Amino acid sequence: MKGIKVIYLIFVAMIILSGCQSGQSNHDNDTKQESTDKKEYKRIVSLIPSNTEILYALGLGNRVVGVSTVDDYPKDVKNKKQFDAFKLDTEALLKTKPDLVLAHESHKSTQEKDLKKLSDAGIKVVYIDDANSIDEMYDTFRQVGKVTGKEQEADKLVDKVKNEMADVIKEVPKDQQGKKVFMEISSQPDIYTSGTHTFYDDMLNSIKAENIYHDQEGWIKTDKENILKRNPDVMITTSGQSEEEYQQLNNNRAGFDQVNAVKEKHVHALNADMISRPGPRLAKGLKELLNKVYD
Repeated sequence: MKGIKVIYLIFVAMIILSGCQSGQSNHDNDTKQESTDKKEYKRIVSLIPSNTEILYALGLGNRVVGVSTVDDYPKDVKNKKQFDAFKLDTEALLKTKPDLVLAHESHKSTQEKDLKKLSDAGIKVVYIDDANSIDEMYDTFRQVGKVTGKEQEADKLVDKVKNEMADVIKEVPKDQQGKKVFMEISSQPDIYTSGTHTFYDDMLNSIKAENIYHDQEGWIKTDKENILKRNPDVMITTSGQSEEEYQQLNNNRAGFDQVNAVKEKHVHALNADMISRPGPRLAKGLKELLNKVYD
């Protein structure tokens, strides 16, 4: 399951990067609809975990009737009908009788035809923006709040998470700022990492650490030779490997015994959901990231 989530994360990111321009007109239409539609939705399907977590944080968990197959939080989602967000079974979804479907920006490129079937059947479909930064995450809170009539609750949620994030940032040790960090999203068959305009990059920047691939944009395929040249002080995997497995992997990579992170045993593992999912739990993820970087 963890491997599936990693592939899902990379796939979503690449779809967004390739399709963001083509989907702009659709988003404009969605925004206009949100501003005039004041209907109270009672049966909501959420097709991406971050949207689901936002709905629950806004007090709408009891109205959620369906979620994606990769949703895992809160525990209550296990009781909801599950849908493969990138291979939608529209007949099954219609049987759930939703009045609102919260999709993701990436679905414009992968599931637009199927989602149009839902719109044609009278179901409200809203594409929630992709968040590539912490500030953009707050915008998605407000976007979900607007379409569900929970604007005040969304503003309070933004303030709450901002305060939590600020408390974490205060803990950054001044004498260790600027550590060079490598984030490994996938190890096999290729090594993937994150550059600028990604959530990982923004998270590292917020805690005064340096993403060694900040000079490149988006989700990047790299190799061992390039990592060696950049010589990170800290290496963190979010691929689903345990810390012991990741440490062993790097011990066996040729030449990595000369990498600062390996020499100083600053090789760690983190749950990808905590630091890549732009939702209400992000401060907890930032705290875990800080603890690993400044271990």
